Amino acid sequence: MNALPREVLKWLQSLDLSISVKNPKWDFSNGYLVAEILSWYHPKEIKIHCFNNGTSIQSKLLNWNLLETFFKNKNYAIDRDVMEGTIHCKSAAAEVLVEQLYTTLTNRPTYRLTPRSHTFNDLSYQSKLPLHARATASTAIKNNLANTELETGPDTSHLMTKTQHIISLHQQHRQNQRLQDPDRFGIKPTLGEIRPKMKPESNQKDRYGICQSNQENVQFAEIKVKQSGRDLPAGSMEEMKGKLNNDMYGTYQPTIKLGESNGYSAV
Repeated sequence: MNALPREVLKWLQSLDLSISVKNPKWDFSNGYLVAEILSWYHPKEIKIHCFNNGTSIQSKLLNWNLLETFFKNKNYAIDRDVMEGTIHCKSAAAEVLVEQLYTTLTNRPTYRLTPRSHTFNDLSYQSKLPLHARATASTAIKNNLANTELETGPDTSHLMTKTQHIISLHQQHRQNQRLQDPDRFGIKPTLGEIRPKMKPESNQKDRYGICQSNQENVQFAEIKVKQSGRDLPAGSMEEMKGKLNNDMYGTYQPTIKLGESNGYSAV
């Protein structure tokens, strides 16, 4: 009862139910109390004498089939996985069911600091235990797969899928334990973890080792190369360019007169 919010507890006590709610996990499992709550709001549609207050799996399935049909007709937002978790007495499933009923029937929200999850397993409980007391893979399957699920499972493949999901969660939980306490498991750090962390350089180098920076910061300077004894007058250069442009095939070879001190020999 401590897991339910205060306003939900007051609401349950105000309904004057035939059974006092002490442990929601077991009290709401067969669906009888759920039918009794609904009969207060829908007395013409929910007849309490149609429900059996038994603990067998057949009584539970019969009651919940009637309730599921009623929820679909009324478009009530009661999740299927929440109903299955309540049938099989999963941890916190009945509390989620009661809170959804409270919100649906009274149009008032419940106030919780942290929202409830619909993954009804014992991982939160296992994380609070010391490392030596936590469950093994076989114990995790036993704790999270009820006997009633084995009896009511549609086929073997469905049960195998559930079992594989439990094992995957257990392996992930074990990996988190190894990361939290590496000394206990004898995990040695890798070379990448041992080496000191280097600050990233501002400039990047390509595969040829050439430093590349942003193009906005690159400035180019014009370099003039002067060869001694080989500089041509400006007029001669313009004359050579004009003749080369007039030559269609580029076979023109300029001739330079003898005696000019330009560094070229006569042709």
